[in-house]
Amino acid sequence: MMIRLGIIGEEHAVKIIEEVLLDYHDFVDKVFLDPCENSSLEIIAAHQEKVDAWLVFDQINHRKITQWGKALRPVYYIPYRGASFFKVLCELLYKGYRIEDLSIDTIPYNDIVRGLKEMHIAYDTINYIADKPLCELDDYILEHQTLFASRNTKAAVTSSYYIKQQLENSGIPAFCVLPLRVSIRNILNMILSEESIKRAVNSQIAVQVFDFDIYGKQYEYCSVDDLYVREINITKKLIGYAKRIKGSLKPTGQGRFFVFSTKGMLADCTDNFSVVPRIKELQALEEELSACGIGLGNSANEAEFNAVVALRQARESGSGHWFAILEDKKSRGPLGIANFAEIGFYDEDLVAISKKTALSIATLSKIKTILKERGNNKLSAQELAVALAILPRSARRILQQLTEGGAAQESGMEAPGFKGRPKKVFEILL
Repeated sequence: MMIRLGIIGEEHAVKIIEEVLLDYHDFVDKVFLDPCENSSLEIIAAHQEKVDAWLVFDQINHRKITQWGKALRPVYYIPYRGASFFKVLCELLYKGYRIEDLSIDTIPYNDIVRGLKEMHIAYDTINYIADKPLCELDDYILEHQTLFASRNTKAAVTSSYYIKQQLENSGIPAFCVLPLRVSIRNILNMILSEESIKRAVNSQIAVQVFDFDIYGKQYEYCSVDDLYVREINITKKLIGYAKRIKGSLKPTGQGRFFVFSTKGMLADCTDNFSVVPRIKELQALEEELSACGIGLGNSANEAEFNAVVALRQARESGSGHWFAILEDKKSRGPLGIANFAEIGFYDEDLVAISKKTALSIATLSKIKTILKERGNNKLSAQELAVALAILPRSARRILQQLTEGGAAQESGMEAPGFKGRPKKVFEILL
């Protein structure tokens, strides 16, 4: 396993990481120097696809990247904990400085206090510069300079080599805390572990089942040859699609096709199972597609079963819809539709109501989503018909089945309008 690791930071700190990386054979490092820590967002935006993970220094830069929220790969940082600070502190105490003489930034305050207590070092005050949201390195420099100018401090301790240089240029003695090699190894081992798990999960088998109307929506009669030609044309396009996602195709007849691939490939092309992929082979088949189901599972058999269940749910939802059932038995769909929702397809409560009312879990799940969006659990047959895009008589039948199954009850009448008589309002108990 090779991990492309993008390292962003100052040159002196990057060199320490590169020395530690010599002991590892699973990383290919790509170094991006950012001495002022003000170009990290631009670096990440420009090189998103070239790395598997990012590594930055200290929590300041990491927090800025996290708040930005556009990194497509996981971002890790090397913490400057108390152990890093006390190595520098011993040097400063040896040179005659007291704790009160120092202004300190970025090291966690509790780590400093705990360490001083363990070392039995007495102090009156700690000139600590606390982290602030969206705080830039120049802001820390100004804080150090202010404390020094007011004669509250005689030297500065920082984790940024850039801050150290700027302070020394302004005549302030400054000392830089460097990351400990043990901290670097801990983070590298964490990256190795998490990447191994992620790759194992992404290699998990995924099954996709397509259902096509090979008889044609506009044809009254189809010869055997016509059906055969249509099935061949669909097969050719799906083979192209299967190659794109590094999968294999297995037709089962009557317009049904199975594609076997991996979770990682399908997650990428569906934006983590939220949209229908815009792939030319699939776009050419949109008119013939009845439904598509995606299934994940802990075995090939389970993934195939979930794909068929997802297909059934997609068919109930509407023509051309896609649904996916994940390993945790959560159903997602319709993919790429405005009312996309994550549904507990194996929700025990919905299963019980389905048995009592003879309504499908897909229908019950849709109603549950509609109620959640409305913010209340009361609606009329007309409102339900509009929300589900069905005829009013079908909505009345659904409400009647819910009522008979104990999942709904009449709660009153609509306020009188200008036309027609007031309609019954039902309270849905899902």
